[in-house]
Amino acid sequence: MSPYLFVLVMEVLRMILQHMIEQETAFRYHWRCTELSLFQLGFADDLILFYEPHDPSIAVFQRGLELFATLSGLHVNPTKSQLILFKAARYDSTGFLATLGFQEGQLPVKYLRLPLISSQLSLANCRPLLDKVDSRIQGWGGISLSFAARVQLIKSILMALNTYWAMDFILPKCIIKEIEKRLRNFLWKGVARTGYSKVAWSQVCNPVDERGLGVRDFQSLNLLLCQASYGR
Repeated sequence: MSPYLFVLVMEVLRMILQHMIEQETAFRYHWRCTELSLFQLGFADDLILFYEPHDPSIAVFQRGLELFATLSGLHVNPTKSQLILFKAARYDSTGFLATLGFQEGQLPVKYLRLPLISSQLSLANCRPLLDKVDSRIQGWGGISLSFAARVQLIKSILMALNTYWAMDFILPKCIIKEIEKRLRNFLWKGVARTGYSKVAWSQVCNPVDERGLGVRDFQSLNLLLCQASYGR
């Protein structure tokens, strides 16, 4: 389905749900969405519904989705749908999940492989970045690599692993330090977690004509990528 058609179809769903919410006096908005009367957000071909986890609210969405399916032929796929509950509602999570037939999800939600959060990234949010670097370096562990080969792998592969995140988030300094620590250890010892430095990392990041190795400084690269992304 094209993005334009998806928007049109989701507008029909919005009107159906809006009508049912107006008819159901017991419906409760999610506590952070009450002021805006917000209950639906669509991103590309994904849909997020917000509501207070209690039976009348769940019933409204069930009836709305069933009517929408009857009119459009589009049905919710339970295996690809998740119910995310805040702490106070988890006491009855089994009942809610059984009613809807969804899987239980966890925050932060990921969209296009990026976490959807309104706050600064934490170390836990960024753990996949470090895991990717560790996994790639461990995969090269059984290969005898020259120093020049390790420099080239850092420039062409390891630095590129996390540019997708770096285009959308200002990464925390602690994460950048952890990434650079792994690159530094791989450069000098061929492993991610142990090693020593013969030269300061700042010197390694200098251009070749300034007695460096031409490796990009990741913090500067992060800022540059974000500026380019926001400028589009």
